[in-house]
Amino acid sequence: MGKASGPIKEMCARPDPYLYSPSQVLPIQLEASREMFARMRPLIPVLDRRASDTGVDRIDSIKDLVPLLLSHATYKSYPQAFVASRQWDKLTRWLGLVSTETFEGVDVAGATDIDDWLDRMWAAGYKVTTSSGTGGKVSLLPKSDLDLEIFHEYLRRFRGWPEPAVAANDRHFFQFGPASGAYTGVIAAGFAVQDFARPDSVHLLVDEPLRIAKVSQMAAFREKLKDGTATPADIATVEAEGAEQAAKSSARMNEMIDEIIRLRHEPQYIMGMSATIYEVVTRARAQGIPDGQFHPDTIASFGGGTKHFKLPEDYDAQIRSFFGDVIYSSGYGMTEMSWLSTHCAGGNYHVPPTVLPLILNEAGDELVEPHQGVVVGRFGFVDLLTDIRWGGVISGDRVTVDLDGDCPCGRGGVNIRSIVRFESSLGDDKIQCSGTIDAYIRGAVVD
Repeated sequence: MGKASGPIKEMCARPDPYLYSPSQVLPIQLEASREMFARMRPLIPVLDRRASDTGVDRIDSIKDLVPLLLSHATYKSYPQAFVASRQWDKLTRWLGLVSTETFEGVDVAGATDIDDWLDRMWAAGYKVTTSSGTGGKVSLLPKSDLDLEIFHEYLRRFRGWPEPAVAANDRHFFQFGPASGAYTGVIAAGFAVQDFARPDSVHLLVDEPLRIAKVSQMAAFREKLKDGTATPADIATVEAEGAEQAAKSSARMNEMIDEIIRLRHEPQYIMGMSATIYEVVTRARAQGIPDGQFHPDTIASFGGGTKHFKLPEDYDAQIRSFFGDVIYSSGYGMTEMSWLSTHCAGGNYHVPPTVLPLILNEAGDELVEPHQGVVVGRFGFVDLLTDIRWGGVISGDRVTVDLDGDCPCGRGGVNIRSIVRFESSLGDDKIQCSGTIDAYIRGAVVD
């Protein structure tokens, strides 16, 4: 990171970095963006090509950043054939198009599947992280040790903000997920274990690593079902595997829920997707457990939306009512972000000064004007802390944002009032720049 990011890092070191004036911080953020662009453009082929084609050679205002934002789909723009046909050299070359690194020294020859490829990248010092892949092909994001250190610092310091919990390895830990893996959510759980969990009381739903290859296989099967190409044998195999896994998961979940209930008067750290934590609530209530019995130092960490599960509209309120007066740790973010926007008592998500928000029109190619006060649009941003990846991203989310920083909780930073998946007339995630960027990439990596 360059000199201009110094003031941003100084803000991050404060006891509460979310206390800031948007108008005073914006010039600092713009200067950090300007320096990041100058440093990264010569090193990231996709960014350089985008800047050349749009005629942006320097950043004088936030409008100059808009053409340089990359669609979130950019990080899953590799041809699926690279994975299916084990063309790991081409997948590695693709990764070099969206990073300051070339990865030329990484030995990926003979990798058995994408998980083996990821393991080799990590062993070489490149922390390639992934999205969950529940909606299809996973995103692959190149990160460095510094990127993960920054993410870890956020998670350690701000669980339960604005009155963060102390990381003292003194809580029973329950994670409704796998033991390890390259998915950002699993990485976050691993950091939570390091900082908050009692070494003698760590409970995981799955004692195995998350295998991206398996997630991808299931996504491919769903596509076959959708287009009618799944054979009876395909369906029978998946149903059998699914029934076996569901039985294991259900039994293990029951064990964990029973233990959570037994230990409810002691400090715990309970972590999972919102849909899973809601399942904890419904099963506990079915056992006659009343609301509000948990130790006040318990941390309840959940989020990630409903992930295609059908939940009641008030699922969040029901979760909070059940756990009662505990420490809640929820935020809005994505795998492309170093720090998350953290939920306050006023019901909003406060954007950290590490993120320069750019609220865009439906196509993602223009700022919503006037770009001040309360605005509604597609959420774009520049993450000012990324180390080996350009921080400019256009998300797939439609947000209502107060750019002036007025919030009932009294904090003055930019805050997000509502978030929904963007349903566009262009089609889901059909951001204007996506096709152009895909064309850049195809031309660079497809022989």
